[in-house]
Amino acid sequence: MHEVIDPHLRERLWAAGRARRDEMIAFAQQLVQTRSLPGEEQAVAELVLARLRTLGFDEADLDAAGNVVGVLRGSSAGNSVQFNAHLDHVHEGDPAAWRYPPYAGVIADGVLYGRGASDVKGALASQVYGLVLLSDLGLVPAGDCYVTGVVQEEVGGAGAAALCEWLRTDIVVLGEATNLELRRGHRGRVGLEVRFIGRSAHASAPERGVNPLFALGRFLCRLDELPRGSHPELGQSSVAPTLVWTDQSSANVIPGVVTVVLDWRTVPGEDADALRAAVEDLARACAGDEVRVEVTVPRRKLATYRGLAIELPPTRGFVLPTDHPVVTVARSTLNAVLARPVPDAFWRFATDGGHFMAHGMATIGFAPGEERLAHTVDDSIRLADLEAAMVGYAALALTLTRGEEHA
Repeated sequence: MHEVIDPHLRERLWAAGRARRDEMIAFAQQLVQTRSLPGEEQAVAELVLARLRTLGFDEADLDAAGNVVGVLRGSSAGNSVQFNAHLDHVHEGDPAAWRYPPYAGVIADGVLYGRGASDVKGALASQVYGLVLLSDLGLVPAGDCYVTGVVQEEVGGAGAAALCEWLRTDIVVLGEATNLELRRGHRGRVGLEVRFIGRSAHASAPERGVNPLFALGRFLCRLDELPRGSHPELGQSSVAPTLVWTDQSSANVIPGVVTVVLDWRTVPGEDADALRAAVEDLARACAGDEVRVEVTVPRRKLATYRGLAIELPPTRGFVLPTDHPVVTVARSTLNAVLARPVPDAFWRFATDGGHFMAHGMATIGFAPGEERLAHTVDDSIRLADLEAAMVGYAALALTLTRGEEHA
């Protein structure tokens, strides 16, 4: 097996990366400065589209959902590879809790700070410019390469779901934070709503009502009794209560209904119907004779900023085997271009990868940024990692399009 990336090509890629470094970082800074909550991605989508066109991508446009898609055409019928990131981010919360204003895009001590820096606007900038490096060097990948910026990942992946309906690439490289390591899967997610229905009454006369909060208390105390699956690599599934509300807003009223939301992180072999049945059995055992129980798995209905309506299934988990050709080629490539061993593991959180895998696209993750910083007031990314990711993406575009037989 010859070297995936030989020393001479490695040096050329890094030299091209150094030449584009400041421009790429300035673009990442612009992205962070452009607020883009789920459903409000139009401004950042137009910013990315304009940059793709300025940089000379062979094709660049928005699809019906508002996703941005850029294409760098390959030389032959090699593998098609999609470098995917999302345009949206979670809410910033209280700006006073941040070291720097969350949308200022402050750069200090070699770090870019701000909402979305690590999740995943830094990676998006690196992906865009990673493909540009190939053009700068006169290198043409063996297959078509795409950069896709999708909408509403943070609320279930409406953009990715819509994209999968018309764009099917052989391989997807996600820009979710990996700290410049490889990722090859994660657990799925099923959200369940458990309602305990009693009878409301004035709090001064509790005997006239049936307080469902007691049933909820018993249920939460027994939550660990629910059977949970396990996987040799992903470990055990987990269930966590996250939200609770009643049908009342006054402190002197016994509620008639209390609802708790369960976040169940699934492993292969667990499905939503079976989980719902198990939760319902436990809830009924805790309810008593006078409290009714309802357990549902709500379907997420979303509309993108372009008005496309989508109903989403529970978040799909996935596992790509460690010896899968895409994993082995990516690992060898990154080992060579980063000049160090690059381990592979799994994300703790969920991504859009389940959408792509469900449509037959082998999906891995490689990106700058630390997973622990996502969704926090410390959201930030090292500039050196943005540069390394840019070079890594360029190398992956060359080797993954060639396929295993050339690795």
